[in-house]
Amino acid sequence: MPRTLEQVHRDHPDSPALRGLVSVLHDKLQLRARYALLEYEAGMEGRVACSELYRTMSRMESDQIERLSVALAIELQPEER
Repeated sequence: MPRTLEQVHRDHPDSPALRGLVSVLHDKLQLRARYALLEYEAGMEGRVACSELYRTMSRMESDQIERLSVALAIELQPEER
């Protein structure tokens, strides 16, 4: 069953490593959400280089979010006995 980042954070108070992953992932998701608007605004101002930079940064954030998500999913798998 999928869990929210807040649930993972709350359920693992004894793990600084997991809390760190959740925190960084949360921050990156928020930042990536802003890039589309920033890209649009730069384009509306005619700042093509800035617009392209925001687009590139958004792709980079997406790649990092994917890596963080995979790492977090692996860490949250139930231990095999």
